[in-house]
Amino acid sequence: MVFIGCPVKAQKQKPKPQFMEGVFYVKLKPENRALFISRNLNPKWENVSKMFTVRQTFKNSEQLSSRGSSNTKKVDLNLIYTLSVNNSHSSTDVVKLLETLNIFEYVEPKRIRSIDFTPNDTKLSQQYYLAQINAYSAWDITQGNTAIKIGIIDTGTDLDHPDLETQMAENSADPVNGIDDDNDGYVDNFNGWDFMDNDHEPQADESSHGIHVAGIAAAATNNTEGVAGVGFNTQFLPIRAANGSQVIYGYEGIVYAADMGCDIINCSWGGFGYSKFEEDIINYATYNKDALVVCAAGNSDKNQPYYPAAYENALAVSSINYLDNKSSFTNHGYWVDIAATGEGIYATWKDGGYNSNTGTSMASPVVAGAAGLVLAKFPQLSALQVKERLIATSFNIDGINAGYEYKLGAGRIDVNAAISGAITQASVVFGNVKVSNGNDNVFKIGDSIFISGTFTNYLAQSANVNVSVTSLTPSVTVNHSTENLGVMAASLQKNNYNSPFSFKVLNTANQNENAVFRIDITDGFFHNTYFVEALINVDYLNIAVNQLAATVGSKGQFGYNGREQRNGLGMKFNNGVSQLFEGGLMIGTNQLGYAQAVDRIRNQPGSYDDDFASVQNVSQGVNLPNADYFLSGVFNDSLAYVDSIGVQVSYTGYASNEVGHQNYIVLEYTVVNKTVNDFTDINIGLFADFDVANFDHNQAHTDWIRFLTYTENTTENVPVFGVQLLSQNQFNSYCFDLIPGGGGGGDITQNYSSNNKVQSMKNIRYHSGVGSNTGNDVAQVTSAKGISILAGDSVTVAFALHAADNVFLIQRSADSAYYRYNGALPNSVNEIENFSSKIKVYPNPVQKEVTIDASLLAGKGAWSFKVYDSVGKIEYNSSMIYAKQKTVYNTENLSAGVYFVEIQMGRKTYVTKLIKNP
Repeated sequence: MVFIGCPVKAQKQKPKPQFMEGVFYVKLKPENRALFISRNLNPKWENVSKMFTVRQTFKNSEQLSSRGSSNTKKVDLNLIYTLSVNNSHSSTDVVKLLETLNIFEYVEPKRIRSIDFTPNDTKLSQQYYLAQINAYSAWDITQGNTAIKIGIIDTGTDLDHPDLETQMAENSADPVNGIDDDNDGYVDNFNGWDFMDNDHEPQADESSHGIHVAGIAAAATNNTEGVAGVGFNTQFLPIRAANGSQVIYGYEGIVYAADMGCDIINCSWGGFGYSKFEEDIINYATYNKDALVVCAAGNSDKNQPYYPAAYENALAVSSINYLDNKSSFTNHGYWVDIAATGEGIYATWKDGGYNSNTGTSMASPVVAGAAGLVLAKFPQLSALQVKERLIATSFNIDGINAGYEYKLGAGRIDVNAAISGAITQASVVFGNVKVSNGNDNVFKIGDSIFISGTFTNYLAQSANVNVSVTSLTPSVTVNHSTENLGVMAASLQKNNYNSPFSFKVLNTANQNENAVFRIDITDGFFHNTYFVEALINVDYLNIAVNQLAATVGSKGQFGYNGREQRNGLGMKFNNGVSQLFEGGLMIGTNQLGYAQAVDRIRNQPGSYDDDFASVQNVSQGVNLPNADYFLSGVFNDSLAYVDSIGVQVSYTGYASNEVGHQNYIVLEYTVVNKTVNDFTDINIGLFADFDVANFDHNQAHTDWIRFLTYTENTTENVPVFGVQLLSQNQFNSYCFDLIPGGGGGGDITQNYSSNNKVQSMKNIRYHSGVGSNTGNDVAQVTSAKGISILAGDSVTVAFALHAADNVFLIQRSADSAYYRYNGALPNSVNEIENFSSKIKVYPNPVQKEVTIDASLLAGKGAWSFKVYDSVGKIEYNSSMIYAKQKTVYNTENLSAGVYFVEIQMGRKTYVTKLIKNP
């Protein structure tokens, strides 16, 4: 998380970590509550448990009662654990592994952000903002209440600052005596807690950020000393959750503050990127403990959700200047709730001093202090009611912030308005929003968009509530857009899930256009406005008509259209979890004397090639006679620059729900030579990194009979996933071990270069993960190799994506796909060389002994051979042969069937088929 004080000019520097290495938050599904405490371990967890050290994240949290409807929104922290990985594994792989166990609600790496706070000592007019937010008038009505506490989750405080020491909330149940008198798990937490040093003294160390924030919200007021806090008599609880540069225990701090009875919790920090764990913690503070979480909107000047501010139940605060103009640095968007002054804010500082600082870090505690005054005036209000009171009484500033209407919040906070008069006006909030098309939620041209949610009245009883929705995007037309909710009592909630607002995407929609919908809720003088956004006319489609579901993108990717498993279904079998990490088309050649490869898959860790440009985006078409879903599109390699081969690719994808053909999807690529030169050595393949259940227990194998490469799990009874070459080109298969050094094959863990990509489509490696009984992380490439394409001509290469419950069934699926595509069963293998002049294998077919005569090879050096069965299992692995030019192999232990003999000499490999008779 990043502290969000003064914005600073960005400088080129080494990126700072976004996640704590090797540490993950998991939340057990309720039915698995006893997993980590019972001796009867779940077999799936037992299989991987030695990889992790487990501790309960919030071991002192209360047990929720299962009775009563009031618990439906509460968060059970007893289900959340922190897992530390005992060995080095990538975060993505660990998350994938734990998700596939199907025992957790979510799995997330522990997030951190770098601090970007810088002090600003320009000494602007001291506390001018108090008049701007009408604090003086508010103090004539209420001066707060010492029983109200604001939790300051930050860098700590100055424990003996003259303007703060009297304002710190005291836990009288646990005095400083070396004993945990109140049995809450924290020894001597009389004045808050230091999560960084795990002690009872939250004294600020490297950064005074937390000292300044505390002073804005709750400095002692009317004490003839220093500055005034907005909250006047409101107290604060200091919680040190950062080391001056990184907020590491922010969410543990929120839970602590909520558990210690804080009514308001201030978070002047955050970061980009949604987290279900973090949202759980915000919901815990809100629903379980009735605490209002106030958060800074961030200092990046981006129209992008910033967290925790953007979570639905948080109160997101943007920054304005003394004229109510948007601060140049503040983040903005429809997710922001309210604005407050955040420039030149004068408040407490280290060593008993004072300082002026700027940022949304400063705006947030202004609102937190104001929330304390509202609660003092209206103690009957819940946390969310306080939030709505502040929003409903804010001063609208849209008129002086052209271009940012509704993106700085409802308006600038007006403390006097928030605490004045009785609460007589309703305040209806739209939440729990669902946006769907009733199917795959990929909004294409012609699709309907359904918007629904809950409407909650947080304040006084309404008269007659009406809701209307407007499309602000011309390419989306309205079908149903109004709803009358009638009279709504305070705290009443209604929803429109059974009668959602509906719209339709027109053919004028731009590619990946962001459609915006405005929701207006009115009741007399009350008016609330919300905005909902949806990405329409996207450049990917989901094929999900049979037992295998997958996404196909417009630029050669399958499974996911984005990076790091974003924008797509992955590959799912029977509605299970996706077992694909990455998949995509590769085209490569060496014909110019150096490697050229075009694709959109990985190269170096965290980096990807981006060689394909869409010519005609993927679109759904009329189904073929043997297909229940059909799509097509066109792309080229114009973005490849140096690697560009000069090809254009027309592709189709289709799937059938017919019995016998339900386990595969066909992807067909027609590659056109757009150059004036003939191609003599083009290789076309599909890269697939399947992570089947536990990725560390995977093996990849080649079925030469069926031109199929597949990945299976070695320790669990889970489905098998694979890729098959359907077209009658020369088949090639390469299986990678994704471990340092490559396990004897190509090592692509650090660099999957153009040369490596070409080699993996030309060279053979029949299987991977076979170095141990349990396998390891693997990937595979299934290719058509050595293709010639005349200038202006084309070639069509077809593949099938497969999934089945076991190897036998994926073979049957491959037989079905091959027969439907070619009109015959696969029954031969493309051999690497013409053996008649170099190697003799006789007799063939064989009953007992077979002679392998490599006379023309042996004179060139030592050689060896292996015998594989039809699915790539090694039946025999010879030692090196030096003196002999031929050898005899006894086949008596082999069952009748088809085998393959592989002769290896130096870097040259030769393969021939061997038939064993009964």
